[in-house]
Amino acid sequence: MPQNNQTEPIVIRDIGSKGIIMEGVVDEFFMPSGAVNWTINGHFDRIGAFTVRNGLTIIGAQIVDNYTIKGLHQFLDTGSGSNDRLISVANTVAYALVSGTWTSKRTGLTANSKTRFTNFVDLVFMVNGVDAMNSWDGGAGNFGTTNCTSAPAASYIDNFRSRVWAGKVTANPSRLYYSSVADASGVILWTGTDSGYIDVAPGDGEDLTGVKKFARAIYAFKNSAVYRIFSINESEPDPQISIGTYSQESITVAKDGMYWHHPSGIYRLRKGETQPIEISRPIYDIIKNVTLANYSEISSWEDDDHVCFSLGSVTVYGVIITNCVVRWTISTEVWTIYNYSVPLVAGTIYNNGTSLVRVVGDNDGNVYTFDSGTTDNGTAINYELETRWISLSGLRSEHKIIRTLTGIHEGMAGGNVGWRNGNMNRREIKPIGQLKEQETPFKNQNIEGNRMKFSVRGTSTAGNAVFQGLEIIDHINEGVII
Repeated sequence: MPQNNQTEPIVIRDIGSKGIIMEGVVDEFFMPSGAVNWTINGHFDRIGAFTVRNGLTIIGAQIVDNYTIKGLHQFLDTGSGSNDRLISVANTVAYALVSGTWTSKRTGLTANSKTRFTNFVDLVFMVNGVDAMNSWDGGAGNFGTTNCTSAPAASYIDNFRSRVWAGKVTANPSRLYYSSVADASGVILWTGTDSGYIDVAPGDGEDLTGVKKFARAIYAFKNSAVYRIFSINESEPDPQISIGTYSQESITVAKDGMYWHHPSGIYRLRKGETQPIEISRPIYDIIKNVTLANYSEISSWEDDDHVCFSLGSVTVYGVIITNCVVRWTISTEVWTIYNYSVPLVAGTIYNNGTSLVRVVGDNDGNVYTFDSGTTDNGTAINYELETRWISLSGLRSEHKIIRTLTGIHEGMAGGNVGWRNGNMNRREIKPIGQLKEQETPFKNQNIEGNRMKFSVRGTSTAGNAVFQGLEIIDHINEGVII
């Protein structure tokens, strides 16, 4: 027989201190109390609360309509740094941001070729796998051939141990070339006894997919392995790391290590470690649904406490996350999920003269400051949050009815609070009401079930709206229904 027991108030706080942990990863009975099962366009940097993310602010103006940003890089020179430049590539042209205007610095590039860069000897070197390597000093002139005579038309480039390293050419897709050591005048050569190349497992059936300097080595990536090159005389004939990548742009070095994407997950390698660890298990339901076509298009970027991965559009639980970006917080080791109206295809750090910011490019010739402003270049930010399953009493076998509860927030007026129980499908959300004052009461409710999820959804243009939780004031535990 049912019981009719009035119970004490219950506080539902700790919204997201464990970040998002998706339902397919951990059973509800083992889900940490600080986890949420679903979130879009919010983060947990205020530990225990959900905060709507910041937006995108365009830099300069649209560079060229209807063309994807194929390269993004900041050139930094030494000394006064008067020639520091943000560089982007779209269609057949490389541009530099000069006094707030995107200015052509190299034309005639092979259209839509991914472009990579490295800074060395007060020059920025540029490759795209097709056209000749070029360099530029950041000044009034354009890209040219300084220090690039006889250089390979490589796809990947970095600098390491006073040399420039360039990998993968059409005829030798597993070859990693190195220049001579820079002399006192900053001159490097690509011919002679002090330059050469290393073939990285040329017979394994895989091409180079990325090159990245990290710690004491150049890491040469293939789809299923990573080889370390310690110097021109010391490299690994066999890979110690059996997790590679399909995308150079997915590789990024943050304050605590190097990160990259592989079809099986997102991995981190710290200095001194010999094997990477998978960090993406909490969002595996997303990782496993990234399409094969997007593997080679994944891009990443970092800031002082976060690493972001742009995964393309992902369908999970029957829901399309358009232009999905997942964000890892280094200090708290939690994940959250963003989506955007445009794909973010490249990212880098940019010193704008005032602060270090992160910039990203899209598929329509725009470059934006990431995590900036309160809208996505004028478009409001839609947010969603859904808690883990909550049984109130701790016993799923007991049936509960909630009559009165209060939503607690800061700046989230207009957000719609809802609920569902275990008999309702994922998108079958019943309304509770709209948030108004910071402590918004909802009376005369009939929220019932053995277990429940609570949600808040809305649109924000104000920035940093925060949802802090719920206070259940009046509820009845009917006990086990027999």
